[in-house]
Amino acid sequence: MKVPLAPATMPLEKLHELAIESRPELQTVRLTQMRNAADLKLQLANGKVDLTYGTEYRRQQGVNGTSNSMGIFLSVPLAVNNKNQGEIARVQAEQRLYARQLEALAANAKNEVTGAYEAFVSARELVESIERDLLDSAKKARDTADYVYRAGASSLLELLDAQRALNDSMQSYQEALGDYRRSVVSLNASVNKEIVD
Repeated sequence: MKVPLAPATMPLEKLHELAIESRPELQTVRLTQMRNAADLKLQLANGKVDLTYGTEYRRQQGVNGTSNSMGIFLSVPLAVNNKNQGEIARVQAEQRLYARQLEALAANAKNEVTGAYEAFVSARELVESIERDLLDSAKKARDTADYVYRAGASSLLELLDAQRALNDSMQSYQEALGDYRRSVVSLNASVNKEIVD
């Protein structure tokens, strides 16, 4: 009654990349950084001086005669100290904050993936070693004790002891399978994709 185990199909570095691409908290910070970059462009544009210029042509007719006039005007605001430096500095500080936040979240995601991957590999190896080393020998020992008991060469106590050893082995196997399944779920959750079935 051996359960087929999923192999560790991807290297750890690839799992790190998948986690960084797909985890929602990292995507949120990336989108916030994009919004912040657009806000920086807006604040830089707001800090520039807007020149206004134009032309005007007038023709007047009246009792005294006709006159034509043409005018050119230029308007320059006198922004001596106001070049939106405060808002630009605020947005740049936010950019640095979001960059550090993204680095911290990426490092945290890598740590979670590494821990989940190591737990997965360890649980998988434990299940395999129990299947390989413990189950078959416990079944053979119980079958041998049953045969010897039926032949009348041993006591019921020896048969029950062999059955208890098999039951303990099966319990250890089931607990290891439970740990393996939990490690699969944890690995998939840490990457935010179904990596292992």
